[in-house]
Amino acid sequence: MSSWVLAGVLRAVVLGVLWWALSGAGADYLIYGLVSVALATGMSLLLLPPSARRSPRDWPRRLGSSIVLLGWFLGQSVLGGLDVARRALARPVDIDPDVVVAPFALEPGHARQLALALMNLMPGSMVQQVVTADGEPADNTAEGPVLPPAAVQLHTLSPALDPADQWARLQRRVGAAFGD
Repeated sequence: MSSWVLAGVLRAVVLGVLWWALSGAGADYLIYGLVSVALATGMSLLLLPPSARRSPRDWPRRLGSSIVLLGWFLGQSVLGGLDVARRALARPVDIDPDVVVAPFALEPGHARQLALALMNLMPGSMVQQVVTADGEPADNTAEGPVLPPAAVQLHTLSPALDPADQWARLQRRVGAAFGD
């Protein structure tokens, strides 16, 4: 079976289940669901073509790593949210904002982009800027980065949160989920 057909079927199933869960599986809207799933599947294949370098034999390991990543992310989000709430309610307020520079462990691509997005969703720290090895901004244009990015500046509520360690652990988990 071609990788395109397999990718299309798997994506259609995932998108169909997602539509079913979000719509309440109402028969009145079935035609909208079929059209939406077909268009979303086609768009996903166009925007993210299947990669021949990924073997279906790797899927169980990648799925397991993705589940571990999701569980870890949710746990970190809850713990981070509780910590932020504790800091905000403490008198005096227990924050000491700081910026910490942490290196990239992931190669440029989807895994790195996911790690950047997830880091911004975790309470207490966020990616302030992507920087070069010299600490200069690695600004992006439509053609890509102007200077090669080497690290991120992480804005944190307190250095005690150790955002560099959290960033390193996040990158390891994302890398495992992507099979890198």
